[in-house]
Amino acid sequence: MKYRFHWTAPIVFSPVDPSALYAAANVLFKSTDGGQSWQAISPDLTRDDKVKEGYSGGPLTGDNSSADYYCTIFTVAPSRLEKDTIWTGSDDGLVHVTRDGGRNWKNVTPKQMAEWTRVMLIEASPHAAGTAYVAASRYQSDDFKPIIYRTTDYGATWTVVGHGIPESTFVRAVRADPVRQGLLYAGTENGVYVSFDDGAEWQPLQSNLPIVPITDLAVHGSDLVAATQGRSFWILDDLSTLRQLNAQVPTATAHLFQPRETIRMRAGGGGGGGVRPRPGRIHPRASSFGASTSGQAG
Repeated sequence: MKYRFHWTAPIVFSPVDPSALYAAANVLFKSTDGGQSWQAISPDLTRDDKVKEGYSGGPLTGDNSSADYYCTIFTVAPSRLEKDTIWTGSDDGLVHVTRDGGRNWKNVTPKQMAEWTRVMLIEASPHAAGTAYVAASRYQSDDFKPIIYRTTDYGATWTVVGHGIPESTFVRAVRADPVRQGLLYAGTENGVYVSFDDGAEWQPLQSNLPIVPITDLAVHGSDLVAATQGRSFWILDDLSTLRQLNAQVPTATAHLFQPRETIRMRAGGGGGGGVRPRPGRIHPRASSFGASTSGQAG
């Protein structure tokens, strides 16, 4: 086929250009009219291995849904700081970046990354335009090691990070905290991990979250939202403590954390008379993962 779309093909809005919408096949498409029309803004950004692009399945159960298509763009990450900088990663192990809106693309695949590694997710830093993080995996090749790369120079060089995550725990997603630079969250096959030093060291951020595969993470305001392979959402309320934590806090006799901004309100009943706010105590939500059912945030 001319265009190969993965089963979970990325569709992403630009964080800095609300009119720009991107959709990925084996090439990257852009729309500026809400998806009414599309323009290809890249060449094929995969290995385009014809051996892996043939008909899949058997004579009675042939694939007609693109679930088994290969050599596709698996993740797209428009920059949060530069409207013309876009990162892509493919399911066959390539990383590309453009800095001019798609006119020119550069293959910046980490030299340390083995061929055919799946690029699960690329996270463009909210703090430095040239910084990005790559979460990759090789579990489909019986290699379950965590694979995380960091670049600070638009992919010219990459650093392997991920120490502290068990060797048998592959990574699906890495997200950067938008408030504190160097604070990262990783969604793995066995839960959530956190790093306070830009990925050099990691530790569990599990709390009461079950040991479950984390498909993706999102920082929404001061909350961390986790999507699980069990089709549920979990929320870690209030990241204020993590954003203020430093090396001196654990050894201090006492430490007061600045609470996040909290809105106090009183819900009223009917009657049309209005309700006046009354003085009272503010109870911030506890900092722990809240359970949910499928499709509902807890």
